Amino acid sequence: MIIIIGSDEEFHAKYVFEKLKEENSPVKYLDSREYPIINWSPEGENDYIVLDNEKIYLKEITGIYWRWYYGVTYKTSDIVYREKTSALESLLCSLESKSWNSLQAVELHRKKGLQSKIMYNNGIRIPKTIVTDDPDALEDFYLSNNKNIIYKPVRGGAYTKKLQEEDLLRKDTLKNCPCQLQECIDGIDIRVYAFETGEIYPGEILAQSLDFRADTNAKINRHELPEQVKKDCLKVLNLLGLKYSGIDIRLSNNGEYVFIEANPAPMFYHFEKQTGFEITDTLIRNLKLG
Repeated sequence: MIIIIGSDEEFHAKYVFEKLKEENSPVKYLDSREYPIINWSPEGENDYIVLDNEKIYLKEITGIYWRWYYGVTYKTSDIVYREKTSALESLLCSLESKSWNSLQAVELHRKKGLQSKIMYNNGIRIPKTIVTDDPDALEDFYLSNNKNIIYKPVRGGAYTKKLQEEDLLRKDTLKNCPCQLQECIDGIDIRVYAFETGEIYPGEILAQSLDFRADTNAKINRHELPEQVKKDCLKVLNLLGLKYSGIDIRLSNNGEYVFIEANPAPMFYHFEKQTGFEITDTLIRNLKLG
């Protein structure tokens, strides 16, 4: 049995679900907004979860595709919400070895500053980075990087933007909300889909916008990575507890590969269609292996 954490209205969850159904593979959705019946213990022998009125023993689950976790819907009291969240997330954490990717890895991605620090401390080249709500630190960082920096959310959820001179006049907004600032690496966006089983699928994204996600017409071509960068991609997976990832890299104008971040639940359909890489098949094969 394969479990998809997401919903049937989310495209990639639905896409993987339909692919598995075409292959007659047993598969179910786990939409956390519709709280399931769960039963589990430290011993684990007869643990189960009920989805679509079917009892599924956890030992029968070979893989979990983690596309989107909505959390527990708040419907009753604080204590019920808290207890449901703890019970469900404890169960999900216990299935870490079967999860592509785990709750722990997803949570780490929401702490982008920590993710960057882990990579930096282990020899992965990243942009110069600060997370701050100090206006003076922002200005110092801006000037020390030749006025060429970008800013983006610490957790995610918005596009990356270039910091402009006029933005410094609005720096008092940092008193209410910190942001992540990085040196701007002028060059080409590289997205790499990397699997712990060794598959590496790199493509260069030729976008007209600073954040390639904002350019729906961006052209994607296959890209040949140097062997050391391939090794670094697999190293990043290991450092961040990822089984697979969509890793964002910037190839600078002077030929240096600079790692930006590693996404634990990346979209891949458009990338796959343009490059011909077998990302879906690789993911499904791993989900079945258990």
